[in-house]
Amino acid sequence: METVIAFLGMVLPLTMSPGPATIALAGLGMRSGVLAGMPFYAGMMASCAVIALAAALGLNELFLASPVAYDTVRYLGIAYIVYLAVRIYRSAPPVEGTVVRLYGLRDGLLLSVLNAKYYVVVSAVFSQFLLPGAAGNWIVVTALIALVALSQGVWLVAGAGLRPLMRSPLAFRIQSLVFSASLLGVAVYLLLRN
Repeated sequence: METVIAFLGMVLPLTMSPGPATIALAGLGMRSGVLAGMPFYAGMMASCAVIALAAALGLNELFLASPVAYDTVRYLGIAYIVYLAVRIYRSAPPVEGTVVRLYGLRDGLLLSVLNAKYYVVVSAVFSQFLLPGAAGNWIVVTALIALVALSQGVWLVAGAGLRPLMRSPLAFRIQSLVFSASLLGVAVYLLLRN
């Protein structure tokens, strides 16, 4: 039981904390709703699952051990976050009764693959809870994927809960500025930190 509590105590704060994925999900939920956000969410979860499975097999350590590979993903991720921020900022308010798909499956796949934070989170969690050759390792991998899916889904649903506030063009513009500025802030932070 102590191991489960420690696992949850580590994973939940890491996966629930604001970052590029959570900000994008909340903004998408607010702008387009949960159903329109599902392709983006599905893309994120598919790539997160692949990264977690690869890490469980040891491939993540090879990636993290190569400064060139890590920095390449990091800088491409920062550029992609800026691209998503610009898309939020430049998007037009939805017409009443229509569904706007701001981001799709490909965007979710790319954001997760280019999110260096996810590789670090997976490595941190697995270094503490995976045991070499243990049969229960797949439970840890599955639990991590499930908790990532849950936490990211919470951000999408929470954003959608604020959607009624976006009915006026001014509110929509403010929301666009807040979420695009938040993503740009994350990009600058990631660029400036070591």
